[in-house]
Amino acid sequence: MISNPIRSTLTGDSDFKQILVEFISKVPKRLESIRKAMNESDTKNFCTLIHQLKGACGSYGFQELTPLASQLEAELRSGASLQSPLSALEIFIELCMRMTAESE
Repeated sequence: MISNPIRSTLTGDSDFKQILVEFISKVPKRLESIRKAMNESDTKNFCTLIHQLKGACGSYGFQELTPLASQLEAELRSGASLQSPLSALEIFIELCMRMTAESE
């Protein structure tokens, strides 16, 4: 299955392209930290990291990712175990890995 890239709403701004590239290059490290928090059952850090990435995605023009991040954050803040939102996390990670700074 070929997954379509997720483009920032800011890709048309040539002045912003390098900033987008830098942000996207750091996403795998952020996702690694989220997985680590999950594996260590560190709910507080997990929520913080998801919250930060949710805000960053929105700020960098990837608003379509924020609803799923919001769902993950809300589930954990409501007391759900870290295993409960696992499939949503995997979907979120897969979507994050499809972010691109390239325009169509």
